[in-house]
Amino acid sequence: MKSQFLFMRIIPNILTLFNLFLGCVITLLLIEGNLPMESISLLILIALFFDFMDGLIARKFNLESKLGAQLDSLADLISFGLVPGIIMYNLFLEVSSDPYLPLLGFTITLASAYRLANFNLSKNNDNYFKGLPTPANTVFILSLMLIIELPNIDSFIKEIVLDNNFLIIITVLSCYLLNSRFKLLNLKFKDFKLKGVNKYRYLLIVLSAILFIFLRSALSIPVILAIYYIVSYFAIGRKNTSS
Repeated sequence: MKSQFLFMRIIPNILTLFNLFLGCVITLLLIEGNLPMESISLLILIALFFDFMDGLIARKFNLESKLGAQLDSLADLISFGLVPGIIMYNLFLEVSSDPYLPLLGFTITLASAYRLANFNLSKNNDNYFKGLPTPANTVFILSLMLIIELPNIDSFIKEIVLDNNFLIIITVLSCYLLNSRFKLLNLKFKDFKLKGVNKYRYLLIVLSAILFIFLRSALSIPVILAIYYIVSYFAIGRKNTSS
């Protein structure tokens, strides 16, 4: 019985380590460039699943620990800090003749590290995050790479994404959003009742699903991110966003 309890206690950390392992694999694949972005996207989604499940299990069975919190941030730094930095670096390589400009992409990694360290030192709230979570930012940056690889993408949209100035703006915006004081709805459910902030969580999920179905591509992701901010504004309240 005791051994079973000890095994249960380490399950969240095992899932976190799976997330870290996938982050290392994704990093390697992005550097080698021998796997389609669709396949890499699937690996990122699996890493997101592990990141979601480790916290869910830890909270559900009261297995949260200081070690688990630190390990989670270390894993996130690779999977959702280094990975988007490399993706942005690769995007810059597509358009820039300057050998140094692509390195700007790694400021996203630096901003992610700062956010994660600050998150560990701050008091956490069950209803919201301050600043854009690193997994959400990773999906946003990933969507840019997926958009330019869409088979039927309008050339105008592709030209916008594959522009030095646009990529610089997105990089700066990403770094700002990661460490802004804007409060975003925490999507981690404690229960599944349709009340309180859960109403806004369900609203965001439904709207995101509808957008994804109708747009049927990575084009939905930036729009979903914008809706995330709007729904969070109403869920957390105007007076809280400035506190």
